[in-house]
Amino acid sequence: MEGIDMICMWIAELVPLFATLFSFIYGVNRFFKKGKPLFLQSITMAMGSHTLAGIYHVCQMLTTETELSGFTPAYLGRIGFFLFFIAASYGQMDRIVDDGSKKMRPARYIALIAPLCAILLYLPNGLLKELPFATKISVLLVWLPAIFSVYYNLKHAMIPNLDFGFVKAIKPYNILAVCLGFAELLCLTAWNYHYNTQLVIASVIFAGLCVALMVAAKKGAEKWTI
Repeated sequence: MEGIDMICMWIAELVPLFATLFSFIYGVNRFFKKGKPLFLQSITMAMGSHTLAGIYHVCQMLTTETELSGFTPAYLGRIGFFLFFIAASYGQMDRIVDDGSKKMRPARYIALIAPLCAILLYLPNGLLKELPFATKISVLLVWLPAIFSVYYNLKHAMIPNLDFGFVKAIKPYNILAVCLGFAELLCLTAWNYHYNTQLVIASVIFAGLCVALMVAAKKGAEKWTI
């Protein structure tokens, strides 16, 4: 059983690592050019941040026999992952998409479902007796930016198109970003509970969403600039 568990753990580590690394390289080559929207560069940096977290975790598994508790650079990379997604959606992008009118109000309220679900998903981690308190706090630090990230992505996915062609163009990206955020939270939850089968499934889904999101973001940006 230990051999199977170890295989599951390595799949859960390497598959997302290769996916985020590929997405980061793809983004650097395609999006870090003059005239490209800033949000494309932000999601590229999100992938880079998660890649660094994955590299640290792999090195940790190779050099230590016991799992470390408390805050590690791996958590910092995952916090950065969500912060960069917030940077891609908040500020200028949000002001353009949401003009504050009553027409946008349903999207604002319905989008609260996403952060509520994220909060509920944290509860199994926070209530897990076997999880050290320092690790619970570290996981919470990842959850906090994730709550805001999934909210803005869901809100932008539900905003009426109106006269903004790019709002419709980036909706597939926003939908995938919501799914990606929850896939990451599910990965952390499965890892804390040592649910290896669920961890592998969530990690593979996360990896697929990373690549799909980058492609969707590229296509969306191309549509609104035509």
